[in-house]
Amino acid sequence: MTNRFTFSHGGDSARLTADAVILHAGTDRAEPAVAVRITAGARSRLIYVPLDRLEALVTGIRDTARQAAADFRQGPRSV
Repeated sequence: MTNRFTFSHGGDSARLTADAVILHAGTDRAEPAVAVRITAGARSRLIYVPLDRLEALVTGIRDTARQAAADFRQGPRSV
């Protein structure tokens, strides 16, 4: 199963793709994970997130988004 998200802002765009994978397949250390690839233009980065850390990643992103929204209400700033 693959999930794709595309973000566009002005002329810039980025794509996030999440795939279910097995880390260390065929060994006694095999574990399910999610491969997260972020692509922007010609640049691409890939991270593997084991399922036992996925909730922490999503929670961290959610908390960061809440902080960004709170900061925006106080006055927008450009990055």
